[in-house]
Order: sequence, then C-alpha cells, then structure tokens
Amino acid sequence: MIMTADLQPYVDIFRVPKEKPKQFLDVGMAEQNLLSVGAGISKAGFIPIATTFACYASRRAFDQMVICMGTGPKTCVVVGFTPGITSPARIHHQSTEDLAMTRAIPHATVIDPADATEFIQVIRAAVKQPGLVYTRGLRGTVSRLLDPEKYLFEIGKTYRLKEGGGPGIIATGAGTEWAIETSRLLARAGVDHALLHVPTLKPVRHEEIWKFCEGRSQVFSIENHNIVGGLGGLVAEIVANHRGGPKLTRLGVPDRWAPGGSLAYIRKSLGLDAESLARQIKEAA
Repeated sequence: MIMTADLQPYVDIFRVPKEKPKQFLDVGMAEQNLLSVGAGISKAGFIPIATTFACYASRRAFDQMVICMGTGPKTCVVVGFTPGITSPARIHHQSTEDLAMTRAIPHATVIDPADATEFIQVIRAAVKQPGLVYTRGLRGTVSRLLDPEKYLFEIGKTYRLKEGGGPGIIATGAGTEWAIETSRLLARAGVDHALLHVPTLKPVRHEEIWKFCEGRSQVFSIENHNIVGGLGGLVAEIVANHRGGPKLTRLGVPDRWAPGGSLAYIRKSLGLDAESLARQIKEAA
C-alpha cells in the first residue's frame, strides 16, 4: 500500500492513484496520521510504504514512527524525500538530523541510497525486511552512478568504488555522488585514495568498514547530513572499538543551520562542493 500526506507530485507517485487505485491511500496533510495509519495497515497484513518529506517523517512524526511502527515486527517502510540539504527551503524542509534520529530506534533499518539504480533496489529490499525501514528518497532528475547491470544492493553491505592507498573516503547517499566528484579531482591531482560507499547505516557490516579503515592514517566521511550522529558518527563508533585506527575527519553539515538556495549554493557555503572537499582532503593528507 503506497501512502502519502497530500504530496503525490512532490514524492513522484502521481501515477499511482490512476494506475493502482486500490493500492494507494492519501491521508491528507497529516504526517502523524500517515505513520499511525501505516502501522495499522501493517498489522492488518499489508505492507505500507509511507512517503513524505524527510523532515516531516522524522521531526514531525517521530513519536508515531517509534511507537506505532518501531515496536512491532511487521514490515513498515517510510520514505523521506528531499533529505539533508537537497531542499532549497532552509530548515523548514531540510532534514539534516533524520539519520541520527532513526539510527537510534531499536531494530530499525536505515538506508541512504545514492542514485536511481540503488533506490529502486532499496525499495524492493525494504518491503522484504522485517520491522521499521526508514530510507531517504530520491525524486526529480536522479543521477545514475551505479551500473544497473552489475550493481546488486544488499542491506548491510558496503561497496568499494575505488581501491587505493593513502586517505580513505567513506560516503553515503548524496554524499557518495559528492565523493565521486571529489575523487576525480584528487585523481587529477595525483592523490592516491580509496572510496567506500555505505548505503545502509543500520544494520551494517562493521567489519567491512573497519577493514577499509585499518592501516590508513586518514579517513574522511562525506554525507548529506549533520556531522553528528549520521555516517560520521557510525564510522567514529566503529573506529573507537579498535586500537590503532586512523584519524577521522567528518565532512558534512556542520553544527549550524544550513542556508536556503540552490543545492550548488548550499554545498559551496558549507564547504561541501567537490573543490572544497578535495582541498580539505589534500591539506589533511
């Protein structure tokens, strides 16, 4: 059952009411009801896919996500669109804390897909995963970074996009696209490095992330999220559990509100454009 809160055109499900009317439900402008009703639908034997903006799914309806969806064994999928700084409308529609919030829900699955190839596979995997699944959503013109003929998404698995010595870059979601852009600049500058894509933030194979970090002096996390509690927090937790780990530099939204405007402008103002990221990595390495 695909659900929304009066946002069909903005979460790209406008075809569903016409093509699959019996599998569609619009609860109106009521995000808390969206998740509560979705939880009830799951207990009736259906699989809800609740779609809204990430800021509404996390901040506005967090209690319903935890109590109604998070405590039951039934599959409940929540898709949060315009995540992180991808909305031009400042904090009202940006969600730079949703990954930290949902990672803290016991037994929840948390995913941040990087491109169209991965997002399609994430949804297919999510409806088979027991319990609450929170995934960030991609809409509009979505990049194609991963080869659909070769890439196979698996919950918890990490993916090495570039092998190399020197500093390691760990990225997720839109941060992976930014990391790929940065990687190209580093390669042109002759900086040897490696790149690891981590689409699932929970559950995740900690040993794969540690193996990537082990033996390096510098590791950088890049994410479309506050540097507190998201991917950078995850990597810090893993490194802290081992001796002799690398120095970790978390690159993401700093501990302040992001500005509004185009994504290019926001990234530049926060030092998250490819040139700024490459410069920070070169200076630290």
